[in-house]
Amino acid sequence: MFYRCKDCGGNAVYDPKKKKMVCESCGNEETQEKIPQEKLHICNNCGAEIESKKTDLALKCPYCGTYVIFEDRMKEEYKPDLALPFVIDRKEAIEIIRKNFAKKMFIPKDFCSTSSLESLQGRYVPFWMYDMETHVHFEGEGRKIRTWTEGDYDCTETSIYRLVRDFNVNYDKIPVDASKNMPDEKMDLVEPYKYAALGKFRSKYLSGFQAEIYDENKEELLPRAQKKAKKYTEGYLDEYNNSYSSVKPVIKKVDSKEMNSYYTFLPVWRYIYRYQGTNYEFFVNGQTGKAIGTPPTSRARMFSWFAAVTFSLFFLAEMILYFLEVA
Repeated sequence: MFYRCKDCGGNAVYDPKKKKMVCESCGNEETQEKIPQEKLHICNNCGAEIESKKTDLALKCPYCGTYVIFEDRMKEEYKPDLALPFVIDRKEAIEIIRKNFAKKMFIPKDFCSTSSLESLQGRYVPFWMYDMETHVHFEGEGRKIRTWTEGDYDCTETSIYRLVRDFNVNYDKIPVDASKNMPDEKMDLVEPYKYAALGKFRSKYLSGFQAEIYDENKEELLPRAQKKAKKYTEGYLDEYNNSYSSVKPVIKKVDSKEMNSYYTFLPVWRYIYRYQGTNYEFFVNGQTGKAIGTPPTSRARMFSWFAAVTFSLFFLAEMILYFLEVA
C-alpha cells in the first residue's frame, strides 16, 4: 500500500516536524488516502515490480519514488505493537552528521558532501522490548576503615559488617534490536530514547521511511535483555554498598524473568560512507539526535598536513638562521 494525496495524487509522507502527513507534491496536510496493496510487491503507483529482501517492510520505489509498504509482511505476529515516530527529519539529520563529524581531522573531503549524504536513510528498526522483574540476593562482608593520629602513633580502625541484600527491581520495556542487518553494539549506543513518547503503531508512520520486520524472535533475544537488566541491577547494588571501603561478595544471585514483551519500531537515520572499498556506518537517533560513528582517515590529507607543517618549520628555521647571520 501507499498513501496518496486526495488533492493532487502525489505521495503523502509522514513529516517528523509537523507530526502530520504531508503531500510531497502540493504540500497539503492530512489529505492522504490509503491505497491498498493489489499485487504482491508491485508499486501501486507506477506498476513496477519492486525488488526487496524478505525482511523489507517499507521502502522507496526506485522507479517513481513512491514510498511503498508491503501489507502482506505486516500481519499477525509481524504487526508491531508499539512505535516511536521520527522527530528528527532528514535535513536536521544531515546537520547533526556535519556538526559531529565534519570538523574531524583528516577526514576525506567528500565525507559530508551532498552527493555522499544521498545514502542517508530514515529507517524504522524492529526491537523487542521487555518488561522484566529482577530478583537480587546478595550476602557478603563489608569493611569500613577509619584512620587518625594519636600522639606519635598512626591509628587504624577496621569495622567488619555482614551484608545481606534481598530485593526486587522491575524494569519497563528494556529494548533489544531484532534486526540482523543492524549491528547490535551500534543500536545499543544509539540509545536511550525518550520512551514516554511510545504509542500504538500506525502504518502511516512508515510512509517516507524504510522499515523492516524482525528476523530475530523474542525468545532468541531474551538473554540480551536479561544481560541488560543484570547490568542495571548490579549498578543499584553497587550504590547500596558504596558506603563501605571494600566489599567482599560471598553469595551474589541476580535472576531476571520476562513479564511481558512488545514488538516495537524505533527510528534511526543511517548513513553509509564508502571509502577505499570499506563501508563506514553512522547512525543518528531519530528522536533525540544522538550520533555515533567513526570516520575514516584520509592518508592523502594527513600527509599534506604534515608536509605543510614540515615546510613551515623548515622555512621558520631558515628565517631564524638568516636573521642570526645578519645580526
